[in-house]
Amino acid sequence: MSNVLLVVGHPDLSQSKANAALVDAVRELAHVTVHDLYSAYPDFQIDVAAEQTLLAEHDVIVFQHPVFWYNTTPLFKQWQDKVFTLGWAFTMDGSASQLAGKKAVVAVTTGVPADHYTPEGANRAAIETLLSSWLATLRLCQFDIQPMVKLYGTAFGLSDEGLATAAKQYNELLASFAA
Repeated sequence: MSNVLLVVGHPDLSQSKANAALVDAVRELAHVTVHDLYSAYPDFQIDVAAEQTLLAEHDVIVFQHPVFWYNTTPLFKQWQDKVFTLGWAFTMDGSASQLAGKKAVVAVTTGVPADHYTPEGANRAAIETLLSSWLATLRLCQFDIQPMVKLYGTAFGLSDEGLATAAKQYNELLASFAA
């Protein structure tokens, strides 16, 4: 069985509808550890050793956050900068990092519908293009990158039924890692 670490980077999960629904959908899975960064570090003082230990103890890492200005949230970015250190999370000599081979899933929510994230849409690019720094970081850290989870339209257009379906699919995805 694979242990899953769900690293959540929503600034206020208690006020979130979509991110909270995704977390709630998987919270009861025995092999999933939910780690809310903003709850753990309200002062932005990240315990790097504790975070690296958490990452080392899990086989699958899910990075969940809303898209803020085509990026992660501020604390999540700081977490990346502090925790993904040279020699531990990545190497320059080609040797294996401490994260090498672990599965990684980026799970994002966007306020606007999916059609905004097309070459013809308002953002003129796919979400994968806009978040390409995430994929580059995961490659550098030698993760086994899994398909991105994308939940669009959370502020404009996502119905309660659509959110319930997305939460069910998220549960099924994270449950599949237990096999």
